[in-house]
Amino acid sequence: MNDFKSEYNNLKSSINSENSKLVSFLIFGILIGRIIEKYRRFKKKFKRKK
Repeated sequence: MNDFKSEYNNLKSSINSENSKLVSFLIFGILIGRIIEKYRRFKKKFKRKK
């Protein structure tokens, strides 16, 4: 657990105002990718049932 705290503190200190925009885009991209992946899986399951 202490290792996580130290890594988290290092991450917080390394993110400045320029990088904060990149991090938010990265998180947004991951969320969009997960939604698309779930949609494609649902579409495949629906096609198989026909």
